[in-house]
Amino acid sequence: MAADGRDLAPAPSGSTGLRNSWLWLNLFRSFQVALDPKKLFVAALGILVMSLGWHLLSRAFNYDKPIKGDDWYSAKRLTDRGFTTPPANKSLEQYHAEEGERQFHKDLAKWKVMDELAGEGGRLRTLPWNEFRGKNPYLFASELSSAPPATWADQIAAYLSSQIPVLTEPLQKLLLPVLKLTDPNASTWTRIYLVLCLAWSVVTWAFFGGIVTRLAAVQFNGKERTTLKQAVKFVTSRYISYVLSPTVPLAVVAVIVLLMAVYGLVALIPIVGDVVLYGVLFPLIVIGGISITIVLLGLVGYPLMYCTISVEGSDTFDAISRSYNYVFQAPWSFLWYTFVSLVYGAAVSFVVILIGCVMVGLGKGAVSIPASAMVESRKPDFLFVYAPESLGWKELLLRGTPVEVKYTRPKPTAEELEKADDEAKKANKKAEDIPWGYQPTKATENETYMKEMTWYNHAGAGIAWFWMTLVFLLMIGFTYSFFWTAATMTYLLMRKKVDDVEIDEVYIEEVPPTPPPPAAPPAPAAPPTTAPTGGVSLPTVPPPPPAAPPAAPPAAPPAAPEPPAAS
Repeated sequence: MAADGRDLAPAPSGSTGLRNSWLWLNLFRSFQVALDPKKLFVAALGILVMSLGWHLLSRAFNYDKPIKGDDWYSAKRLTDRGFTTPPANKSLEQYHAEEGERQFHKDLAKWKVMDELAGEGGRLRTLPWNEFRGKNPYLFASELSSAPPATWADQIAAYLSSQIPVLTEPLQKLLLPVLKLTDPNASTWTRIYLVLCLAWSVVTWAFFGGIVTRLAAVQFNGKERTTLKQAVKFVTSRYISYVLSPTVPLAVVAVIVLLMAVYGLVALIPIVGDVVLYGVLFPLIVIGGISITIVLLGLVGYPLMYCTISVEGSDTFDAISRSYNYVFQAPWSFLWYTFVSLVYGAAVSFVVILIGCVMVGLGKGAVSIPASAMVESRKPDFLFVYAPESLGWKELLLRGTPVEVKYTRPKPTAEELEKADDEAKKANKKAEDIPWGYQPTKATENETYMKEMTWYNHAGAGIAWFWMTLVFLLMIGFTYSFFWTAATMTYLLMRKKVDDVEIDEVYIEEVPPTPPPPAAPPAPAAPPTTAPTGGVSLPTVPPPPPAAPPAAPPAAPPAAPEPPAAS
């Protein structure tokens, strides 16, 4: 047994392969690790920062829908823009009419792309607390319990499938701008907007995703502990590597696209383009498409890039090489780990979000008891008129009140609006008036209730919105925390699969020893004696002590008397 608790005794024959085949069960550790309050806080803050940046960019770049018959498409403006030479078989008036129609539909197609992303209810503009994320789990559980048991399997499968996209939001929101950049109807203005959204997403999650993966990596290690401050310091010191890891592959895609665009520009030359570039050299176009596809497929493993730096303490090159190597060298293992993470994550997210909904719902019910028994008009239904719409919170909290709402349908696309235009005209309405999102079920009662709300009702509802949004962000933060935590464990498992490195091997920075406290300064010397004016100061020597008097000699003994002389 080693000092760190690992069993170093040789494994029985054949047990190593069996043990390795069940390593994927470590993915189930991700739930408890992802529930760490530090990770929830960091993930929620990352969601808020990214969404606010996207919302501001969307407001700045969005523009009005082009209008058919606008002056921009008139004959005069077309003439000013250079449309002055009609074909031989058309008059100038007919040419301008057809060209104006063509220009309008071209501009409309470009606007549709922007409106889907940055318009009202757009995918990149909607703030997280109003973003549609499927049915409320409490309402789903209630409906499921009252449904015939024979339908439970289908309903549960449908619900889980609607929650899987929620778990993959960090990956989706990185790839969405990339995919929209290749849309042939995207204008230059829209592409600039998408590049800025993509850049904001990368710089945001390079920091917050790096912190979550670092905290998770050290916690999976099991032998070390790290604080939020230490994780922030770790990520900050390697922030450029975190940012460049997904940026470099995206830059490679951009370079390939740019080269192919130049290729297409040269191919506009007659004969040279038709015969040589588009004909003989057509395989170059295929090679370019294959290159873009390979790079984008490897970006599916983009979370592994952050995990590489967080686990190994390495750099951009190591992050890119490991993530691409693991995805392409062991694709089935990667797909299996991803599938398990998504299904398990959908299940535990259901539990976490359900608990959050029950928590708020029970609180509302408890404080409503006195008003229900004594003053019906003082029921605190007004507190929830601004509740977050996402995950059906508003629908749940306003159920059974005069202002209850219900989800109708997603925002209609421009194509759906065009198809509905004829029906809307028959009903003497505009196609844009088709209801979508959450709508009041009792329109008249809702309008009356909102008008009767006092200023202090609105103030209380606004403050309640703040606290509910905070709780909501922490709940959604769990899905992001689980995403990055499961990605960290997936990286450790893929490293074990490909490089045969134990999953608990994590780079730990050595903390420098705390220096000893400084020694006490020596006592100050006695100040020198001031010399008299005009003289030189000399040291004073004290006089020697007086000499001791010499000791008296000892007294001589008395002499003995002499004897008398003899006669």
